[in-house]
Amino acid sequence: MCSIARSTWALMWTLSMTVGDRVELKTHELRCETSGAGERHFLCLHGLVDTLGIWKRLVPALEKRSVVTRFDQRGHGESDAPAGPYTRKALAQDAIDVLDSLAVPRATLIGHSMGGVVAMEAALQFPDRVNGLVLIGTTSECRSRVADWYERIALAGEERGCDGLAQTIYGKESHKKISGNAQGIAHVTRMLKSLCADPLTPHLKDMRCPVLLLVGEADPMGPKASEIIRDALPSGCATFEMIPERGHWLHLDSHEAVIDAINAWMPTQVRGR
Repeated sequence: MCSIARSTWALMWTLSMTVGDRVELKTHELRCETSGAGERHFLCLHGLVDTLGIWKRLVPALEKRSVVTRFDQRGHGESDAPAGPYTRKALAQDAIDVLDSLAVPRATLIGHSMGGVVAMEAALQFPDRVNGLVLIGTTSECRSRVADWYERIALAGEERGCDGLAQTIYGKESHKKISGNAQGIAHVTRMLKSLCADPLTPHLKDMRCPVLLLVGEADPMGPKASEIIRDALPSGCATFEMIPERGHWLHLDSHEAVIDAINAWMPTQVRGR
């Protein structure tokens, strides 16, 4: 359980240690890692069927001047999978509960794909806890054919476990493995499916923090999804950058470009609100 006193955490952050632990919530526990030093705090939210390890190329650069926390979202990796169904607000609450466990009043959220959905929901539901958002290859809505695909993924997880999830997402010939609880991932997938009937887009006009949108030119989700978010945000809220010839996992295959974009954007954030 991450229940170390604020003063102890401050010492650890100053020493740039990596702290691995589990955050104990009311109904479940989440695997969590924190490292780095500085007054600025990043909270990283991975995408569907990924784990906190997906941030391995960003963390070394971020933790030089900041504290970086990443965790396995519910149903993923080594985190628990409480009973479903799951909602955007429930996953956003998980993110805020992680910050609470570390006695962190405010943070900048970095979300990839599904993690970006959770980050946007957290910023809307808990505006006083979020300094800014970095959204990598994410979306605020989905069409019916994408919703149908999410349902196929969920059913595959329920009927055939993590092997079924991997085959449905990556193809039958793929040897990729998925770490987590298949039923929990199915619940998260149906949360994403809900973006068809209940999109985030109409709510983005209420966003109070600056947003950095990063998307690969060759992202299968398409730059259009990020452009929809940009256009729905309040005027002057969004910074948009498309990385040429790159796909969905910018934080892996273009991590230096992502770091450069974050460093250039950070001064736009309002501190101490």
